[in-house]
Amino acid sequence: MDASMYWKYQVISAGAMGFLMGLGAHQENKILIVFALVIGVSSMVYFRRKVEGPLYDERSSIISTKASAATFSAFTLLSLALSAILYYLGITSNTEYLRWAYGLAYIVCAIMILRLFFWAYYTRKYGG
Repeated sequence: MDASMYWKYQVISAGAMGFLMGLGAHQENKILIVFALVIGVSSMVYFRRKVEGPLYDERSSIISTKASAATFSAFTLLSLALSAILYYLGITSNTEYLRWAYGLAYIVCAIMILRLFFWAYYTRKYGG
């Protein structure tokens, strides 16, 4: 099996696992949740062992890095914009929006601080 086929199997396995775990949670069936988790993880491990050749190359690593950076930037900007809108609504109409605005702003700040710690760690580890 090549790497592209492995990724397809992994997506299908993760989707089925998510569906079964959601169904188990909806029905409050803990056995189905555990069963889905065990079968999903074991199938991913099984398919990974069947892969011949490398799973990653430099190109996929660069693409993943750029996608992660773009996702982080978009999430941060959109969350801060939403926080500003909620803050404005909290001042003008309903004070309940203020709690949501502050909570969202604090979460975004915590994520940015966490990113700063990881950046410092990897800069020290790999140089830069």
